[in-house]
Formats: sequence, C-alpha cells, structure tokens
Amino acid sequence: MSSVAEDIEQMQAQIQKYGSITQFGVRIQSISGPGGQNGGTGYINNSTGGNVQNGSMIASWQIGNWGDTMTIVPNPG
Repeated sequence: MSSVAEDIEQMQAQIQKYGSITQFGVRIQSISGPGGQNGGTGYINNSTGGNVQNGSMIASWQIGNWGDTMTIVPNPG
C-alpha cells in the first residue's frame, strides 16, 4: 500500500527526471514534504509544512494514484 511520503518521493523523482510534472494544465517544478492524509486522500498545504511551487500552490490526490488524481490549486494565503 502506498503512503503520502512514497507518493511525494515519486513526484520528486518525476520532477528530477523531467524538470516538472503537469497535472490538468498546471506545471509544477518543485514539491517538498511533509504531506498530510485525510482518509484515502494525501495533501500538501500550509498546515503540513510542505511546499508546492515555492508555496504558491496546494495539492491533493488519491493516495497511490497521484498521477491520475492530483489536483493543484493556488494557495489562497
């Protein structure tokens, strides 16, 4: 079974290999953990201490399936 930390490591590996990941038209060049978990959903936002695109974005995804389910939205604050 995948974990939030494993998913973040996979995202970072993709960024290192290709320079970025793109989800639904949003290009991300940096992701760092830690992330959080709410049921089967992983996320990175201000409350987790993680960072998406230098803090300008937040991300959430289905654990173990981030490549198909990750949503990235602007950080409101």
